[in-house]
Amino acid sequence: MGEVSKEVDIEVAVATEPFLVAELYAQFIEKESDATGTVVMHHGRVKYPGKVLPDFRVVSLDALVGDVCEGLRTIGVDAAWNFSLHRIFILHRLGTVERGGDVLLVICSAATRRDAFSACAWIVDEVKKEQLIALRELPF
Repeated sequence: MGEVSKEVDIEVAVATEPFLVAELYAQFIEKESDATGTVVMHHGRVKYPGKVLPDFRVVSLDALVGDVCEGLRTIGVDAAWNFSLHRIFILHRLGTVERGGDVLLVICSAATRRDAFSACAWIVDEVKKEQLIALRELPF
């Protein structure tokens, strides 16, 4: 695990509508410098069958805290502290999402692949603890 050697650019957001993954990735890449050796992206989607209900209609993503963005930012700051990163982008959907719909987008950049991969996986694991957002599968 690395040390934060400079200010890490951390951007977080929530969305209630579908988002364009390729467009967001392109915007992220545009801001990268030649010091970046690796960019890692996690694109989380609603998978079917479900974890709880084998057959479900949609999932409901509900905020468990008053300010989800502040919680996502805290996760980003912790990742910046634990890994040598250049930039972090975290976007999470709220509301109702259909099967196959986009739920989570995490993008991390770093000089090394070890830091970028490790940080991205760590951020996803933190988000999936469902302390900020609960995912419920809704039956037909």
